[in-house]
Amino acid sequence: MSFHRQGAEDARRKDPAVWRLRRLGGVHLLLFLLASTACGGSSAPPPQTARALPPANPVATQKFLTASELMTGKKRDDVRAEALLKEALAIDGYLWEAHYNLGVLYRRRGELRKALEHLKAAHETQPAAREPLLALAETHHALGQPAAAAELLEPYLRAEAADPASRVAVTALLREQGKHDQALEQARGALIGDATNAAALLEVGRIYRAQGELDVSELVFRRALTLDEKSPRPHNELGLTALARGDTQLAFDHFETALRADPAFAPARLNRASVLLGAGDYAGAAAEYAQVLKQDPGHDGAQVGHAIALRAQGKHSEAAAEYQRVLARSPNQPEALYDLGVLQSDFLDQPKQAVDSFERYLDVAGDGPAREEAERYVERLQSRAAEAK
Repeated sequence: MSFHRQGAEDARRKDPAVWRLRRLGGVHLLLFLLASTACGGSSAPPPQTARALPPANPVATQKFLTASELMTGKKRDDVRAEALLKEALAIDGYLWEAHYNLGVLYRRRGELRKALEHLKAAHETQPAAREPLLALAETHHALGQPAAAAELLEPYLRAEAADPASRVAVTALLREQGKHDQALEQARGALIGDATNAAALLEVGRIYRAQGELDVSELVFRRALTLDEKSPRPHNELGLTALARGDTQLAFDHFETALRADPAFAPARLNRASVLLGAGDYAGAAAEYAQVLKQDPGHDGAQVGHAIALRAQGKHSEAAAEYQRVLARSPNQPEALYDLGVLQSDFLDQPKQAVDSFERYLDVAGDGPAREEAERYVERLQSRAAEAK
């Protein structure tokens, strides 16, 4: 079963970060920080020289702003957002922020190579912008290109005065790559600059948990809790640590505490749903996913989870409708395509539609066990079709 860890994983899903764009006259825009924990801090540039750019075209800017609003919340419409961002770039090719948001949109869908193209364009247009560089490194990592990711991160690793927010972002990337010693070095650098940096402490705890040092991990998360007693994040992390110990009940209690601190904190509710799903309480899991969707109708992860819970209850047509809702706003969302293919193949007796879903998934998915399984599904389904003739 998969759990929704608060950190770079969660930031990739939904967490918006406010980015102040001086080119656009100080307008505050909602952008999505793919590779960072986005727990506050400055948006100081990395150790690259800022490129002087001409003033942004106001028509392109307005299209970009509208697209940004469509990328989150109840009005989410990725298809329209994608079109507007492309229109903005056709008007103003220097609008690196539009390239960045397109990269975020494609990364969220799982279209990694398209994401790479636009994130690279954003970084090359404005090398001093932190977010595109870190998102580009994360996408290289997701594509199985660690050397390219490491090359992009090198300026951060050499910078003695990197701001704490950048260090935390780099820590998350290094942790995901399994480079725990380097990750700890960056997190400690952030803590030297600010010993009360809760985001850095959470990353330290995640690193120790990844190394299997669960007692140390728990101590670090409890320290983070003393710094921010009202935050749900340390409780969520303590729950994940309890799961790593195999203590499902304690984990559930921690997730419950996180939700008492903030009833709208989606990661803890999603983790509760995952626990219930794994325990066979499909109706309970469906209710948790539905609660997230009530708060955020455009949450792909919650909608896919809800569909899985419905399928497990035998509500196959309802599950299919949920997947279609995801694909209506994100046509190439990989989890929805894969799970829809499974539903069509194994439960709805729709082999042709299943092959289409799996082939669409293979067009956008990265490497991994799910890709191999999708390839096996296509091979089996096509063999059956040939035999039927």
